[in-house]
Amino acid sequence: MTCFHDQVIVVPTDMSEFSLRALAVADRFAESRDRIHVVHVMAVIEPIEPEAAWVVVDEPVRLDQTRKQLGEFLANHGFGNVRFEVLIGNAGTEITEYAAEVGAGLIVIPSHGRGPIKRLLLGSTTDRVVHLAHCPVLVLKEEKGIAERKKQNAE
Repeated sequence: MTCFHDQVIVVPTDMSEFSLRALAVADRFAESRDRIHVVHVMAVIEPIEPEAAWVVVDEPVRLDQTRKQLGEFLANHGFGNVRFEVLIGNAGTEITEYAAEVGAGLIVIPSHGRGPIKRLLLGSTTDRVVHLAHCPVLVLKEEKGIAERKKQNAE
């Protein structure tokens, strides 16, 4: 039993294998799976972006399709019974606002270990969540990245 066992735990996902590791960690912390809330944030597609030039952007359709895809992803990996939400906006902001709304006691988020240049250019959702969150944030480092850094340090 952990100090988070009776807390709501928010797990952001990009529907990657690494996100599944964060779900597994949250599952170990949670008293029951109804305490786990998965959130996926889609980027806003602006009319000037190339994607919008070729298709009519219908946000309700995007939301419905992504909800279906996320539900299938969770069910296919044994997490079909957790609560999930799909949001649109800035990922870091949306994740922390959602966590505050549901009264989360913990956010478990994977970090993909981007290098400093990519982080500078793209920003870091994980960094933003850590800085904006009202509750503790457990950041899971990518195991591959850790192994590669150890190998580089040894050379």
